[in-house]
Amino acid sequence: MNVKSGVNNIELLNCLMLMLSMLIACVLPFETFLFSYAVLGPLHYLTELHWLNKKDFFLPTRKYIFLFIALSVFIALSVFIIVFILLNSFNIFTSYRAGISGLLLFLFFLFCVYLLYISKSVLLKIFLILLIGFTLFLFYVKVGVFVLLGLFLPTILHVYLFTGLFMLMGYFKSPNIVSLISLILLFVVPFAIYFLPFENFILQSTMGGEKVYTATSFKYINESFVFLLGTDKESEKIFFLKAQIFIAFAYTYHYLNWFSKTSIIGWTKTLSLKKMILVLGIWILSIALYLYNYQTGLTVLFLLSMMHVLAEFPLNALSIKTVFQKLTNK
Repeated sequence: MNVKSGVNNIELLNCLMLMLSMLIACVLPFETFLFSYAVLGPLHYLTELHWLNKKDFFLPTRKYIFLFIALSVFIALSVFIIVFILLNSFNIFTSYRAGISGLLLFLFFLFCVYLLYISKSVLLKIFLILLIGFTLFLFYVKVGVFVLLGLFLPTILHVYLFTGLFMLMGYFKSPNIVSLISLILLFVVPFAIYFLPFENFILQSTMGGEKVYTATSFKYINESFVFLLGTDKESEKIFFLKAQIFIAFAYTYHYLNWFSKTSIIGWTKTLSLKKMILVLGIWILSIALYLYNYQTGLTVLFLLSMMHVLAEFPLNALSIKTVFQKLTNK
């Protein structure tokens, strides 16, 4: 099998996984999300963190790595304290402090952009500094923007938008009809969920998935979607379910996309036998925690989840830059 044929097979598998993710999300949206987050999620965090570390987190030079890691740990701990101690588990609408997590996350993203362009023109660096100043001003006058940003940036934007950017970047690098179909499907899915009655396909589960989901307060993601859509009272339940279908799809496909492209991304090559055993051991323990109590597993693994989101920020910024350059032919 030649390299091109192998890539085509991977892209075909990836496309099938996208459709499978959508199918199971429509039928069992709560259970699909809970399973993906608890089982696929931790293995994704561990393997991606190791891969990013081997890639020096895609920073332009190694001299910034210690500062980058130190700030990542500080912000992850800060968000953990805000979410689980000050706000009582994801209840982001109960306090002004909720916006601080969004502010910290966005400022750190801007910091990562600054690191990527630190050797560029002085004007660009001044622009980024001014943007940070504007962000602080916006936080003062419109904290609600950062409340929503703190909720969406490490969740939906991470698993859906940035996944789409990676796929688009991969397509520009190696154009392929199957990967193009996958991209089109990925960006059509939210509109299909919104306009078509996919909520009618949801099966009544006897496993209590919706109850567990609500107990972990993930429901605030759904309620934020309902709030942003501005639906009336009669439509709230429908759009809550539509939001859940999309969330289940986005998370499930995000994880499957990572595991289906091991040979393309090459993260398996960075794992030695000892590290593979360590990763599998931590993964098994994390699943055991979720089986014992889902909220306990969520709390214990929150820092790992947040660290993998923050560690990916330089790559996210690089992806945005690459896609923009390709689209503008620069």
